[in-house]
Amino acid sequence: MTKEKDIRYKKAYTELNEIFKVLDKEQKSKIPDIFINNIINNMDKEYKFIFDNSKGIFEQDLMIETQALLVEIYERYLAPTEEKELWQKYDRFCLNKIEEKKKENYKDIFSNDKTTINTQNDNIQNNLNIIPVKNESKISKILKFIKNIFNKK
Repeated sequence: MTKEKDIRYKKAYTELNEIFKVLDKEQKSKIPDIFINNIINNMDKEYKFIFDNSKGIFEQDLMIETQALLVEIYERYLAPTEEKELWQKYDRFCLNKIEEKKKENYKDIFSNDKTTINTQNDNIQNNLNIIPVKNESKISKILKFIKNIFNKK
């Protein structure tokens, strides 16, 4: 990790620590203590972030890194079991898409191995059929869940 990225993540950890302070006990208990301690030990002690209780979580001026970490925390620790399974399928689907894109970009290199590419395309199509179609996007569900956490108070 570059020094600049390291600094940004230390600040994001500071923001996360402030968010952890306003979580209710039930939600906070789902996050492992070792994870929370790691955030506290690696945060930027000089960076000041104050969670504004008069604003919702989405109205806070959070760094992009903090937002990404919040999604990761939700996916790993706070999401209901059935939603975790959906996230795992979604992650596999995204990884397959990335691999497909790489192969498309370098198709000249792989042009002699058309059988492998066709098999992988079939696997991607099969993964598409596994993921259930819902009217509400996953990001909006996460945002709604996090919003509900802060609206309980």
